[in-house]
Amino acid sequence: MKKISTRTNRQLKKDVKSFLEIYPGYSYYKKYGEKYSVIKGEIDVCDTMGNYLDSFNIEIYLDNDRYPYFIPIVKERSTKIKRHEDWHIDKDGICCLDIEHELEYKAKKGIEFVDFYQNSIYPFFANTVYKMNFGKYSNGEYRHFFKGVQQFYSEKLLLENKHLIIGILNAILINALPGRNDRPCICGLDKKFKRCHLKCVEFLKSLSKERLLKDLAGFEEIC
Repeated sequence: MKKISTRTNRQLKKDVKSFLEIYPGYSYYKKYGEKYSVIKGEIDVCDTMGNYLDSFNIEIYLDNDRYPYFIPIVKERSTKIKRHEDWHIDKDGICCLDIEHELEYKAKKGIEFVDFYQNSIYPFFANTVYKMNFGKYSNGEYRHFFKGVQQFYSEKLLLENKHLIIGILNAILINALPGRNDRPCICGLDKKFKRCHLKCVEFLKSLSKERLLKDLAGFEEIC
């Protein structure tokens, strides 16, 4: 786990202040001595022309100790969204903003809350309104369970060969990757590693060992 300093707590205070200056309709509840502080309010969704479409009452939970190396937990309190996996929301109203791999990657890098709100939280609710009106998400969605993981590897990492994926995951886990300038690449092509699969491997290396082991088990099961 990344070590959190007092600077991180100051970062939380600074980021929340910036957020509230932009979105004054929200309220911030700092809970001293507790794990989370909470931002509460309504998120208004508009179309590309600025026309109002809908609103959702939400709560955003920020980890007092681990911020910014922690993904905020978002709960929809207005119960306008059906509690079902097809809507990417659980029975308690917790929203699945993105596939876990992407969220873990963002958390490891550290988030900036205004940016996260604008590029992860708002798009979730905007896409939900779109689905309410048209029956599907405007920019597609990940499939459920391990099929979504396969889709992520294919679309995000451009990895479709299951045996290659297993080989890459094993190489990362035992620290047996080729050097940047080594050839052939880990995939067997006569290319330098850095000009072939280095980028997707570096993304995977940023994920936790637990995540990689879970993915490896999933791909081995379907091979």
